Amino acid sequence: MRKIFFGAAILASLFTACNNSTDKKTETQPVNADSVQSDSKSNEVPKVQMVSAKDVVAGYIQLKNALASDNSEAAATAGNDLNKALQFMDSSAMSKDQLQIFTDVADDAKEHAEHIGANAGNIKHQREHFQELSKDVYDLVKAFGTNQVVYKDYCPMAKAIWLSETKEIRNPYYGSKMSTCGQLQETIAK
Repeated sequence: MRKIFFGAAILASLFTACNNSTDKKTETQPVNADSVQSDSKSNEVPKVQMVSAKDVVAGYIQLKNALASDNSEAAATAGNDLNKALQFMDSSAMSKDQLQIFTDVADDAKEHAEHIGANAGNIKHQREHFQELSKDVYDLVKAFGTNQVVYKDYCPMAKAIWLSETKEIRNPYYGSKMSTCGQLQETIAK
């Protein structure tokens, strides 16, 4: 009986000691979405920063510029970054209408960004997905706005739109082959 009591007392003290060492309160601090990681040695929850529509637009512009420069590798990187930004877009502050628009386009936009990211070296395929992605990002910009003036451009040869941070036409569908093919269709204010 003494052995059982003594064994139970040791287990109880070990359990209490283990609980005290992990009883630290962890404060969740926002961090970059691309730095989300889980430390298998720690009991901390991964820290994630939710992103906004302006982060999505910034990633999209980076992708557009890579395609306009015929840089498939940079387009793949930007596509992956844009996919992450879309995954971590903060829906908690969205109005009902914004949430509906985000729900309608987010999955398609993520899929197109993912395909662009997975197809480095195949710029034709990246541009096909960029065409559909541009429609989705345009819908997001119209619903959420952005922190900068954005221009909606149209290429009659590709029969496609894209968004740009400048009035200058730099066609992402034809790159250096027809870099100025297109026209400004709309100015979207901040």
